[in-house]
Amino acid sequence: MLRYVVLTCLGLCLGGFVFAQSGPDISGKWYGILKTPQGQKQRLVLTFTREEGEWEGTMVNPDEEDAPVEMDTVAVTGDSLKFAIPRIGLVFMGEWTNRNTYNGFFYQVNNRVSIYFSRKELKENDLSADRPQTPKGTFAYDTEEVKFVNKVDKVLLGGTLTIPGTKAKDGFKVVILIPGAGHPDRDNEMFGHRPFAVIADYFVRKGIATLRFDQRGVGNSTGNYDSASIGNLANDVQAALDFLRSRKDIDSVGIGLLGYGEGGAVAEMVAANDKMIAYLLLMAAPGVDGQTQYVNKMMTTAASYGDSPDRIRDYKAYYQPYLKVLVNQKDTASRKTIAYNYLGAVYNRFGDSTNVAGKQQFIREVYAADIRPRALSLLKFDPAPYLAKIKCPVLALNGEKDVETAAIINLQGIQKGLKAGGNEMVTLRSFAGLNHLFQQCTTCRIEEYGALDETIHPDVMTLMAAWIVKLYED
Repeated sequence: MLRYVVLTCLGLCLGGFVFAQSGPDISGKWYGILKTPQGQKQRLVLTFTREEGEWEGTMVNPDEEDAPVEMDTVAVTGDSLKFAIPRIGLVFMGEWTNRNTYNGFFYQVNNRVSIYFSRKELKENDLSADRPQTPKGTFAYDTEEVKFVNKVDKVLLGGTLTIPGTKAKDGFKVVILIPGAGHPDRDNEMFGHRPFAVIADYFVRKGIATLRFDQRGVGNSTGNYDSASIGNLANDVQAALDFLRSRKDIDSVGIGLLGYGEGGAVAEMVAANDKMIAYLLLMAAPGVDGQTQYVNKMMTTAASYGDSPDRIRDYKAYYQPYLKVLVNQKDTASRKTIAYNYLGAVYNRFGDSTNVAGKQQFIREVYAADIRPRALSLLKFDPAPYLAKIKCPVLALNGEKDVETAAIINLQGIQKGLKAGGNEMVTLRSFAGLNHLFQQCTTCRIEEYGALDETIHPDVMTLMAAWIVKLYED
């Protein structure tokens, strides 16, 4: 159970790692649906085998009855799958989200297409499944492709400004959408869902403009997402603010922030340091420090799979000392030595202590994942000092069934942090039956996200838009 729980947690929050082997066992078949630029859908089946320690793979399109195409390169790590088929100029790069799913992109001839592969076999009638909330057709509003520069970190960022079709007397009110983890694009696309596109479409129909942009190294943005801390990402958002404030058609004092997941931490940082922010909207955002968030995610995930209370307590007891070393030990050599010892203890408790090679691999890859800039900055992040400096109105939302950002403890943490600074303008809401993506769910675990047609529950969007509109009522 630990291997499943840890991989599920870390695959989305801190980079992921392997347990007792070099990468997950990907042998066998994986299934995905590719949507072409023309809107057609095709099933793809990947088959992987391991020969003399090296992964080999093929890809086939059963709907076209094509012969399998061999992959020239297959690379598997604890948190990613990459393969290339140079013969057709195709590369896949995907992130490990749990033991059953890789969520990523196909790159071919300067095009990028979102796709995820899972162990769930797909039938021909599965091609009719769609995301009904994804905006389609002709829109009664304006969209503008924009670019702006983060001069601090020298990064060019590309995005979409969506504005109502009618002119605003004093400039448009705008909300900047800040996505969560996983190399997000401007739509925060994941598991075939495009939640930011859905939110932008809904908001603009209520008279609220939005700016959403590709994160570093994704889409039309330069830079490297993996090497960026959340402080660097906050600089990107500040650059977006500066860009909007330079425009005559934007109300410079009517700009708010919406932060989803880890993007909530970024939004909290920016709002604490920029007193002109009109409001802050937090979706499944952190209200507790990074160490607590890390452990809670592991524990709630374990509980969702029916692990015993004793086992769950052991996870916490064995990981807390390791996390404290990462956060508090400033000397990198000492940090590595001490952390390796704690990870060895974790392996001995939950893994096969006789597997020396597996233990070394586990320690090496866990540590490497957790000291990446973004992962380490999140682990060190404490929202309390930032929340105490935020003076604007705040709406904080969570799904009651969220197993990644537990609703009660994080909402209470947000409220406590704001009130510590004297901010009473806070509204909290936990939505019954909704998961981390704010979908109506059944198991509410990560592997269910892509199987659900709903992208975001309508009640969530209704509340957000109504709350923003009410702020500007005379």
